Amino acid sequence: MSNIRDVAKLSGHSVSTVSRVINNRSYVAEDTKTDILNAMRELDYHPNDVARALSTGQTFTVGVVLPYINVPYFQKLISAITKVAFKENYQVMLLPSDYDVKSEIKYLEMLKHHAFDGLIFTSRAISFDKILEYKQYGTITCCEDTLDYPISCAYTNREESFINIFEILKKLNFKHIGVTTSRSDQTSQSTKLAKSSYQKVFGTEIDTEHLYMGAPAFSDGIKAAKYLVESDPKLEVIFTNSDQVAAGVIRQLMIMNLDIQVIGQENLDYSRLMDFSTIDHKLTEIGEYAFWSTFEKKIVKKLVPSELILRGELKKLN
Repeated sequence: MSNIRDVAKLSGHSVSTVSRVINNRSYVAEDTKTDILNAMRELDYHPNDVARALSTGQTFTVGVVLPYINVPYFQKLISAITKVAFKENYQVMLLPSDYDVKSEIKYLEMLKHHAFDGLIFTSRAISFDKILEYKQYGTITCCEDTLDYPISCAYTNREESFINIFEILKKLNFKHIGVTTSRSDQTSQSTKLAKSSYQKVFGTEIDTEHLYMGAPAFSDGIKAAKYLVESDPKLEVIFTNSDQVAAGVIRQLMIMNLDIQVIGQENLDYSRLMDFSTIDHKLTEIGEYAFWSTFEKKIVKKLVPSELILRGELKKLN
């Protein structure tokens, strides 16, 4: 197996010059670079990525923590991160967590040991305080508002978008409103915001009969629809936590032959094909900004405005 010294000998240039060509560091004359690249091809020499990472201090890899791989919300984020990373010759290492704190800490430990150049949390179970303990070992970015914590983030103002949709429902005189969330308010900032936004608009807490927590997937939307309709036979509208869940809700409502308005989130194909209203939280832009922030030494907090897209009956009523 050939090594860098063999390339240097065959090309007639020093080991340090060969190293500069391999690592694209500093200027090397074109004819010298050609000699070295020809020698590498002749010897079938391929640089050792691990050794190169040790010499440059870079792995050209970004770690992305995501709780679920098969949920469209996270797939959309990952797609955006991966596309921009590919253009910059970076690899993306997917780190599934299932919202397990030990797994998320393990990934932070990997950052500490230079397994990747930066770490992106698409969602998390651990606290911001815990994340701060590892900030010294590399750049860390969250795809949510990190509030007053000195942690970079790319996010949208969910409270603003939630209040906006509830105000529209109030203006349209809807009184029987169901809400679904992916997790409980003990672990999810988004759930907390949905509940607090409802209270700000309607002046009262949403009761358990109108709130279904623990709905990350299509099948959960089916369960949520059954629960909410059984809890309130006068139900008029259901505001879901994702278009995927909304599709499950609509499927069940069709079986039950009920005409109840459904609102989703994230403007996925489901909402366009089934023509229901949704909030586009601009996940593509958030993913792109999250990737770029891993190159920033300073704290970067990028707010991406969301967009309410009214379709179907709600569009006519509004």
